[in-house]
Amino acid sequence: MCSLSAANARFCLDFFRELKKRKRNENIFFSPLSLSAAFGMVVLGARGSTLEQIEKVQLCIGKLKPTTKHLFSCLKREEDEGVHSQFQALLAEVSEPGPGCCLTIANRLFGEITYPFFQQYLDSTKKFYRAELEPVNFKYTEEEVRDKINFWVENETKGKIKDLFAAGFIDPSTVLILVNAIYFKGKWAVEFKKEDTKEMYFHLNKNERRKVQMMFQEGYFNMAIIEELKTKVIELQYFNNELSMLILLPEDDCEDFTGLEQLECALTYEKLAEWTSWAAMQPLKVKVYLPQFKMEESYVLNNTLQEMGVMNVFDWGKADLSGISMKDGLVVSKAIQKTILEVNEEGTEAGCSTGLLAMPLCCPITCEFKADHPFLFFIRHNQTSTILFFGRYSSP
Repeated sequence: MCSLSAANARFCLDFFRELKKRKRNENIFFSPLSLSAAFGMVVLGARGSTLEQIEKVQLCIGKLKPTTKHLFSCLKREEDEGVHSQFQALLAEVSEPGPGCCLTIANRLFGEITYPFFQQYLDSTKKFYRAELEPVNFKYTEEEVRDKINFWVENETKGKIKDLFAAGFIDPSTVLILVNAIYFKGKWAVEFKKEDTKEMYFHLNKNERRKVQMMFQEGYFNMAIIEELKTKVIELQYFNNELSMLILLPEDDCEDFTGLEQLECALTYEKLAEWTSWAAMQPLKVKVYLPQFKMEESYVLNNTLQEMGVMNVFDWGKADLSGISMKDGLVVSKAIQKTILEVNEEGTEAGCSTGLLAMPLCCPITCEFKADHPFLFFIRHNQTSTILFFGRYSSP
């Protein structure tokens, strides 16, 4: 399961690199695990060059090496059940984080009713990904289908995500829609006291700032300092310690706001794993300042995935999904993901060698972690080291 989590993390960072090209200095929040699982379902039915393109998605930053592990190349065809079974076990484990946390990962394929779907494919998606393909009538009742999809998403996310598709978004020519819906709510292991929350400024850049409700607490937290990048890393654990939010905060000041850009350029799977490893992080006494924030992001993923090399599956003339249906013309028309995250006092409702400076446990100095400027963060399932969500918070 570790290799699958590593592949998921590589895909996460590669996807982030592509996504941030369109969203410079904007908030970003997505779930790599849910997207990976959903495309795992596509892999079960993809054939020929369509399958090959998905398998060749590059999951490392920099030059591709022959030994690089690819997430989708592991998934292969439906007869190779190994990794699909791993995904089945992984999804089951992370979806049951225990008391104090609620995590919903919902995946579904909505397909045109006039296309006959192979029962073997339907059985496999249900078995491995806890998802079903629902036949719908796009040709004549596209608005009713839109309402049905929106209702399904709202129900799966306990009412938090509404209206995934706006009116007119679905047209009669649609054949297949891939939907991911994610909801997470977790209580901090140690909650922030509401009376300690004060109004403070969040600096977007050296020229712009906005008022936020800044939470505060002082205590012992796992922390590391990336000396080379002047970046602090802190772990905020959720109740029962099965899940954690890890925040990477560059030490920018009002004169120089290039730290986040430098961090993003240096970010690789190997470095992220090193920076957030148990060996690198030490329990230190820290004054933590963290803004209350809410993020709600919605992405049409077609262009981003196409730039990563997944093209044929979206092309009417080239898509080969013959493992899903015997009828020609099946194509993934839209790939959508919508995520929501709310952070407050109670918790969250959703290669070169790098110098690590770890202070000794007996150090009397109290460190300060003040997230009053843009930062990266991710939510991790600790036992499997799986990244559930990844984001950049840059604007209140």
